[in-house]
Amino acid sequence: MKRKLLVAAIASALVLPLIATTAMAQQTGQTAPAKAKKEKVQKLKKIVVTGSLIPQAQIETASPTITLTAGDIQRQGFSSVYQALRAQPLATGAVQGSQTTAGFTTGASTISLLGLDPSFTLYLIDGKPMADFPLLYNGQSNFVDISNIPMGMIDHIDIVPGNQSSIYGSSAIAGVINIILKQRAEGVTLDYRAGGFSDGGGNSQRLQLSGGYNTDRLNLVYGLQYSSQQPMWGFQRSLTKSSNSNPNPNGRYSPRNYLVLRYGQGYVDPTTLNGPKPCSAISNQYGGTLGYQNRPGSGYYCGSKQSGGFSTLINKSDVGSGYLHANYRLNSNTQFYGMALYTVSSKTFYAGPFYNWWAPDNGNYIVNANTGTFDYIQTTFAPEEAGGLAAGATHQITRAYSVFGGVRGNLGNSNWAYDAYYARSDNKVYSAQRHALTAKVNAFFESQFLGPQLGTYYGYQVYAPDYSKFYQNFTAADYKSFTGAIHNRSESYTQSVNLQVTNTNLFELPAGPVGFAGVLQAGNSFWSQPTDPRVIAGDFWGMTGTSGAGKRDNYAVATEFRVPIFSQLTADLSARYDKYKNIGGSSDNDATYKIGLEYRPSDTLLFRANYSTAFRAPSLGYAFIGPSGYYSSTTDYYRCELLFPNTPIDQCRYSSVQYKGTQLGNPKLKSITAKSWGAGVVWSPNQKFDLKADFYSIRIANEVTYQSVSLLMKQEAACLLGQLPSTSATCQAALSQVQRGSATGPIPYNLLGITVHPMNVSNEAVRGIVSSANYRWNWGKYGDFSAGLRYNVTIQHTYQQYAGDPTIRLLHTPYYSSEFKTILTGSMSWQLGNWTTTLYGIRYGKTPNYAAQTSLHGYAATNGGAVKPWILYNGSVQYNVTDNAKVSLFVNNMFNAMPPRDKTWTGWPYYNNQNYNVFGRSYWLEFNVRFGGGS
Repeated sequence: MKRKLLVAAIASALVLPLIATTAMAQQTGQTAPAKAKKEKVQKLKKIVVTGSLIPQAQIETASPTITLTAGDIQRQGFSSVYQALRAQPLATGAVQGSQTTAGFTTGASTISLLGLDPSFTLYLIDGKPMADFPLLYNGQSNFVDISNIPMGMIDHIDIVPGNQSSIYGSSAIAGVINIILKQRAEGVTLDYRAGGFSDGGGNSQRLQLSGGYNTDRLNLVYGLQYSSQQPMWGFQRSLTKSSNSNPNPNGRYSPRNYLVLRYGQGYVDPTTLNGPKPCSAISNQYGGTLGYQNRPGSGYYCGSKQSGGFSTLINKSDVGSGYLHANYRLNSNTQFYGMALYTVSSKTFYAGPFYNWWAPDNGNYIVNANTGTFDYIQTTFAPEEAGGLAAGATHQITRAYSVFGGVRGNLGNSNWAYDAYYARSDNKVYSAQRHALTAKVNAFFESQFLGPQLGTYYGYQVYAPDYSKFYQNFTAADYKSFTGAIHNRSESYTQSVNLQVTNTNLFELPAGPVGFAGVLQAGNSFWSQPTDPRVIAGDFWGMTGTSGAGKRDNYAVATEFRVPIFSQLTADLSARYDKYKNIGGSSDNDATYKIGLEYRPSDTLLFRANYSTAFRAPSLGYAFIGPSGYYSSTTDYYRCELLFPNTPIDQCRYSSVQYKGTQLGNPKLKSITAKSWGAGVVWSPNQKFDLKADFYSIRIANEVTYQSVSLLMKQEAACLLGQLPSTSATCQAALSQVQRGSATGPIPYNLLGITVHPMNVSNEAVRGIVSSANYRWNWGKYGDFSAGLRYNVTIQHTYQQYAGDPTIRLLHTPYYSSEFKTILTGSMSWQLGNWTTTLYGIRYGKTPNYAAQTSLHGYAATNGGAVKPWILYNGSVQYNVTDNAKVSLFVNNMFNAMPPRDKTWTGWPYYNNQNYNVFGRSYWLEFNVRFGGGS
């Protein structure tokens, strides 16, 4: 109840002062708009805003822009760019991150703007594109990592939703996020922050040094930042510590850390293999929690209920950054400028024992010569055996930089201005991980308990195992002897040369001057993600990799006009033509445009609308990915129909069969295209209050997706059963992409592998409303106050994978999406003398529960439904010790709110870790001192 009152208080803070201001104005015979008009005392300097190339005085344009200043980010408690952007109401989509420890990009962070693919958002630094992270998101497509951008160098961040390709080119479908770095500073500022989490783990500290040097010609800004983050482990949080957190009491059994399974008979009781106390010799594992366990309906084994918690939730990281920005004025018409940002990060994360384990013959059955049975054996590698918590962790080093430099100025005394520059952004990732080597780990366990291989039987390896020696520890030296380090080096970059000309008064119309901008651009982008050759060769046990490399050249020409139609109506028209060529592949071209209208019936009111088109050149990952493996499961329709012809599919033994998949790129992919439109209103009756509301609608066509494995399996079954001609193109493709074993042997027609390719086939659409309100007021001796609200509601989000498929309503079909429909943020600040305090709240709306997400019936499924909203509060207090020194205290997630309870999420970690986190309450103490440069 108290939390609801806090939200109500923030809302009241916005409304009540406005009513009071309006009432006072009425008593004096004035209206609020008239007062605002009276306060207008000077002509504003023209600047370039995100979403346009033409300098202008109006900050609010035809496209809505959300601006986060460095002060906003700090006061609201965010310690990173990722945290600040992830908390924005427009970031509605579920994304992978540090909690997705078994993912492809655990060492990177990104957001999903409007619930769309992360690659549909264009990220800029000072208006220049950032390079993609060289590892592929979900092993498929390129995206931008925002985890290493130094907070100490940021001036502000602009977020512009909707299509922006006519200004910026490829990728600007969901919108643009422009990170503006500091371009002027006085004196030297030293800042130190340290803190941690109240439930333990994740301690961090950050040191920043920044400053500036200014003369009448030269302006320099420089900065250094170092941050260190300790890891947070699953066992440090009650929800992820143990399988006892399973909301289903009948599912609170442990993982099967030591298991012997006999085909057709089930689990083999360890007491029949190793005496009455079979797990005693290994009971030290996982902090002394491993013991004799029972899985009802299956049998007995050795396991630890806490072993799942031995994986990282927050990465261990050390990040260092350096920044330099310079402007040199040669004369009144010419200026040289440049920027360099360089970051090095080292991150360590561990997926846990579920991904650090062994079974004979790459997870296949063996033939037990002692019993004449097919046995399956598995064991996990405990930290006590491997040599510590991080013995099997991935170590990742990233070196990233963004640089640009050029010359700009005016042509004589004319209105013509030019800007010629070169820009490059590069991201290199080096990773190393210890993993079991197939030959060595097999040899080790043969010497430990399997004995020598006695041959094969229908392809299955034959052994005479001594299971009494299976249940024993090995040493860290043993672990090192049968593992090796997987080394990968990946890189991506984007670079371009640009010439831009502008004229804010190209010619005069009755309503005012016409503005113009033109752009010529040439550049290229590159991606390389080679996989350790030993992984490709199968030297590492059960390991697959993602690999590929490609390069693309691109050329573009763009133009923009800002036209005052009459005194109250202004149009902004832009168009761009892009041509790109994949080296060794196809080429494509795209023309995009945008029409924006701004109608100002008064100085305090703006109505705006825009219509635009956009494109996304196919991800280099989709186009050039090499043979890259993954593991998944599917329904084997052929074997179900062949061996169980009268059994419903969902009851067939082969309704869920594990397979090894292979992804291959498609260099002939075409561009993803989009159209968007929006309309909104901005009302600012005085300098203290503003209210905004904007509708957005985006429709995407030719979206890239990998072939449907389910559809491929259905086509293959129809071909093998004679329902489709085997000579047809469909059958030729399906039969070549699905690999099977022979018809003889204990498992006939065993599914061995499936190969899939990406295609331009899907359509997607999203519509919603984003709104905000801000109010600032002074209450005399009680100080200055400010309050703000931001809100986004997704009205509709649809997806169609293949032409002819039914259109899926994602907000109503949780099997395909767990995005947030609504996100509300609110803030309230109070400044009194040397004290400033801020309360910031985030309300994430309901999302589907696990039962709804995992069933095609969605919310109508048994126990299907939604989890409650998640509400977080951040608080900060700042005290100015002197004019040049201050100390601040930050407390995030003040009430230590855990993810909303989901009684149907019966698998570890027992919550949706792509929407929520279990980090809990955190706190930081920060000291800031400034030397020189005035107060």
